[in-house]
Parts: sequence; structure tokens; C-alpha cells
Amino acid sequence: MKKVQDQEEKPSTLENPLMFHGYASGICTSDENVDVVSHSKLVQACQEKNDVSTHTKRPDITIEDIQDSDEKIMFYTGLPSFLIFNSLFLTLIEFGADKLCSAKPNTFKNDTGKKRKLRSVDEFLLVMMRLRLGLLVKDLEYRFKISGSSVSKIFNSWIVFMYKYLQSLVYLPKLEVLQKSIPSCFTHFRDTRIILDCTEIFIQTPSSLENKSVTYSNYKSHNTFKVLVGVSMTGATVFVSKLWGGSASDVQITRESSLLQMLEKGDAVMVDKGFIHLKSDLKKLGVKLYCPPFKTKSQFSKEEVDLTRRIASARIHVERKMEQIKNFRILQGVLPLAINKVSNEIFFVCSALTNLMPPLVK
Repeated sequence: MKKVQDQEEKPSTLENPLMFHGYASGICTSDENVDVVSHSKLVQACQEKNDVSTHTKRPDITIEDIQDSDEKIMFYTGLPSFLIFNSLFLTLIEFGADKLCSAKPNTFKNDTGKKRKLRSVDEFLLVMMRLRLGLLVKDLEYRFKISGSSVSKIFNSWIVFMYKYLQSLVYLPKLEVLQKSIPSCFTHFRDTRIILDCTEIFIQTPSSLENKSVTYSNYKSHNTFKVLVGVSMTGATVFVSKLWGGSASDVQITRESSLLQMLEKGDAVMVDKGFIHLKSDLKKLGVKLYCPPFKTKSQFSKEEVDLTRRIASARIHVERKMEQIKNFRILQGVLPLAINKVSNEIFFVCSALTNLMPPLVK
């Protein structure tokens, strides 16, 4: 990720904010009280004078409308500040995100037969707003004054692109690296390399009987996707599995993911009771399992109570991470069938973006 500018260099507005944006209305020609943006790449990416169709109306919301307020940036995009938004956007532009305009879903090639209808920075804002606020296509169509098909193309192509280039944000560090900064709640579990849990997201009921059966979750009494998420001791997302049908068990998902191949002798894994059957798998690898004890008699012993309390105190952070991921409200409602093809990418991108936020555990 490119190093972000110092705070004092942060631009409060884009240079002559709307003068060169290419939209058909709302053009600002005054040069009074306009701050100069020091970052030429952002200016170039946002202006795109020759690339934006002059027949497109100015959207109801653009990055200029919210960039001066980190509170608004957090509300609309889920990112903590404009500096983070800016840094992420510029990094994606360096990888070629500016060539995504009017691209077909699941492809990266530019449709050169059409001029872009939004600046790439506003395309990125549209994508982030849909992730963060869970907005419908029709809502974004009205806000950004483009067709619903354009909204879908922009969203799908950006999500696939971000999934590809945000892989480096989610990785499992070696245990010795993690042990350089151990939070106090993990004092008794210093060899914990990863904390595991599964979460589910509601999906629209499939028309196929087979898909209905595969995705039906008895626990949620609804059709769902289930995903395994791994978190480090400091609360960073370090592993995300592919999405499974809601009928799959936590143990099955773990066994058939790539996680077990990533663990090494001497590591420890912290889980809840639903993962207890992994104990034999991990033992073969020389990996320890931290799991709350099962009640085998009338009451727990003092040692068992103490162990349960300590594990709960440490495991709470994986629950906090799940909540942080689902603060991207697209994951809170019922995921429509129309975006099922990019559902894996959506969940991964939301998970990766939480690693751009302050650590959950000090």
C-alpha cells in the first residue's frame, strides 16, 4: 500500500473541485478559496477531462462532497478517513482500476466503444457506498444519474478487481511474528496463531430445489452462505474461506479449506465448541487446540471455569471482527441472487477492508 501523505499535506478539496470533472451540470469556474491538491495523480484520476462523457449529469454525491469530513467518509464508505480512502483508491489506480469503466462483469478489459459516465473516483465511491450502506441498484441509479445496468457493471467489475488486488491485505503471519506483540488477554495462550469462527449471511431463496437444500441453515432457519474467518491475536483478518451453503458444518468447511495446510507444528488454534472434532486433525499436525471444556459432570471444576473464562475473554475479538465485517451493510440484509456470482468477492473485500481500520486489540 502506498505511503499516505502527512496529515498537514492532506487536501481539503480537489483543485477547483468540479471545474474539470466533465459532468454536464454544476460546473464550478470560480478560482476563489480553492485549495491546491498536492497529489497530482489524484487530480488526474478525478478530473479525467477527456474521458468522462459531457452528457452525464453531475451525481447527487461525489467525493468532493464528503472528503472534508472523516465522519462522512466513515458513514458512506466504511473507511476511517479520507487519507485511507485516497491511499486505497490511488493504489487501485496504479494497478489499472481506471481502465474498468463500462467493463463487463467479471472482466477487466475496458469497453472502448463507450465513454465513461463517471470519473473513476466516483465509480469507486459508488462501490464503497453499496458495500457500506447496502444500497439498492435503483438507489445508486438515482444518486449517480446513470442507468441501473451501468451501476451493476461498475460494481461487479470493481469488486472482482478489488478481490484480486486486495489479497495481500489478508495473510497468516508466522507465529514468531505474532508473538512480538501479544495482547494481555492472550498471556495464557501465547502460541495462538489463529482464532477461528464461522458466520452466515442471508441469501435470496434459490429456485433450484438442490440449491435450496444445500444453502438452508437449520441454525438460521433461512437460506444462507457460511464462511470461515480467521483472526490473529491483535484482531486482524488473516484468513477467509470461500462461501459454502448454510448446511455445511464448521468442521467440514475447515477441513476442506486450505487452512490446515497453512498451520505448522507448535502453532495453536482457538475455537468454540463447534470445532471440537478438529482436535484429531490438528493433533496429527502437532497443533494445539484451545476450546472451552464440555460439561461432563454436574458442574465445572474451578480450573475448567477459569479456562472457560480466559478463552471467552480472548475469543471475544473474533466476534468483534465479525461485527466489523458486517458493518458493511450489504452483508446484513438478504443477498440477492443477482450478485451471487460475485458473493465470494464481496465478502472477501469487506473482510480485507477491515484491516485498514485501527487494530481491535491493543
